Amino acid sequence: MVVNIKLSEYTPCRDVGKILSPEDLGRIENFLKKNHLQEAFKITPNSLQATSWVGVVKCGHFQVQVLPKLLASSAYDKEATILKNLVFMLAYTRNLEIKSLESSMLSKCENPFLEILIREFANSLFESLKKHSPKSYIRQEDNLGFLKGKLKISGHIRHNLTNQAHFYCEYDEFSEDNVLNQLFYYVATCLSNISKDNENKKILSLIKNFYSEISWVPFDKVKANKVKLYRNQLSFEKPLKLAKMFVENSSVDLTLNKVKNIALLWDMNKLFEEFVFEIMRRYNKNGWKVVAQKGKKLLQQDNSKKRNTFVDIFAYKGNKRLILDTKYKTFEGLDSFSNSDVFQVTTYCLLHEAKKAILIYPQWTKEKLDIAPCNLNTPGDVKPYEIQFKTVNLMQDIKKNLSSIIAEVNQILEEGTRQAEA
Repeated sequence: MVVNIKLSEYTPCRDVGKILSPEDLGRIENFLKKNHLQEAFKITPNSLQATSWVGVVKCGHFQVQVLPKLLASSAYDKEATILKNLVFMLAYTRNLEIKSLESSMLSKCENPFLEILIREFANSLFESLKKHSPKSYIRQEDNLGFLKGKLKISGHIRHNLTNQAHFYCEYDEFSEDNVLNQLFYYVATCLSNISKDNENKKILSLIKNFYSEISWVPFDKVKANKVKLYRNQLSFEKPLKLAKMFVENSSVDLTLNKVKNIALLWDMNKLFEEFVFEIMRRYNKNGWKVVAQKGKKLLQQDNSKKRNTFVDIFAYKGNKRLILDTKYKTFEGLDSFSNSDVFQVTTYCLLHEAKKAILIYPQWTKEKLDIAPCNLNTPGDVKPYEIQFKTVNLMQDIKKNLSSIIAEVNQILEEGTRQAEA
């Protein structure tokens, strides 16, 4: 029997000791460490607390679903609304092309977030397969009764020294039994064993039947990432992206052909940054060129290839420069700003020759904050850096109200224009 635990970010499950044994908690801790996701939870023998990571973890006989608190206000506190907003943000920033969610799925599923991702994979693959099955040339070697392709001398001598009626040949065959279909068959089989949704299981069963003559080949993340699409296979781009996502974040019990452990988690800090950047990239009306994660060395003498200092969003227009740094944390006014955040953006301004910076937070209060620009408290003869604090309202149906969020983000850039030109 699978035990389901539902958490919100930064919310501990203090009674977890009554549900799971220390061995269970140890297994999930080891699994997360193995997948470099140990930041997602704070685990003690009697407590399981989510951090800023959201998504789903299945480990052994239990599943943990973590949803963000921020994506719904008191007027939108239903799990379905939070889930819709989270899935929309993932689709918007990662090009998963997730369609509108069915309310029946959200209300009935034990683990709706995982089932939504499975549904997207199954539907997209099934729709593509109805149009055509991807074929490609497969290099083959075989001992044949006729000459095909080219004669492989070493193999021919080894197999046919006393039998001159056969030819050991190397040839290319245009086949459905290729690595792309093998990956799809593998993922569909694994997911059919963990899905509890009847519609998902039905579609996955149809896919497995379609692939009944495809070889069963297990995949790991290295092998899956090597799978590429040919030009005539571009309609399979979405299911391939989702298939790789499942393989990269799972461990599989190969004896049962099913997923044993799976971790599909996203850091809300990164997701919020990517969401704001994507809006700026698509809908910027102020003439700014925006760049994500612009890096620069903190010290001139630092020759390390990895130790860059990255600003979340760097905007420039001619010789004007603007630093924009997203912070997925509580912000209710100047009384709650973090010194370290201001130190950080001030360093970015210094490194990138900008005099203005804007810290962007998700809106936590019912009323939108209106905070006047602030100046860094520098000596009188030093021109101060100007810091602004802005919020973006995510406590609504994001898809329906995307135009208002776009307007908010453009307003931030417009005020940045006035700052830079001051």
